[in-house]
Amino acid sequence: MGKRRSQSRTEGTYFVITFIAALLVPVAAPCDGSTTPEVERCLDANLGRAEVELNRYYNTAVEQLSKQQQNAAIAQLGASQRAWQTYRDAECNAIFERWKDASVRGAMAVGCQIRVTKARTMIIWRNWLTTADKSPPLLTRPEDGS
Repeated sequence: MGKRRSQSRTEGTYFVITFIAALLVPVAAPCDGSTTPEVERCLDANLGRAEVELNRYYNTAVEQLSKQQQNAAIAQLGASQRAWQTYRDAECNAIFERWKDASVRGAMAVGCQIRVTKARTMIIWRNWLTTADKSPPLLTRPEDGS
C-alpha cells in the first residue's frame, strides 16, 4: 500500500512539474501566415520536428539503459512516457475545447502540444541523459524554443 501511495504521489508531482515546465517553454519558430490553415500547417510542421526530437532523446535514454542492463528503469521510463502522452492529450484537448468557438482552436491546441513536447524532451535530457558527475551529457541540451 505504501509503494502504491508513493507511486501515485510521484506521478502527481511529475504532472505538476511537466505542466509548469510547459508554461515556461515557448513555442519554437513563430508561424507567420495570412490564413488560419497556413499557420496550422506551419505549427503542424513544428510539432513534427518536436516529436522527432523527443523520440531521439527518449530512444537514446533507452539505449543507454539497455547497455547498463537497467531493465526496471526502462520499464518505468516507458510507463512515464505513456503517462505523459495521456497527459499531453488531455491537456491539449482541453485547450482545444476552451477555444472551440474560435478559428484559432487548432493553432492553440497544436501550440500546446509543441510546448508540452519540448518540456518532456527537456525532462528526459535532464533526468536520463545527464550525469551526476558533470561528465558531458549523452546528447546536447535540447532547444527550448526561445
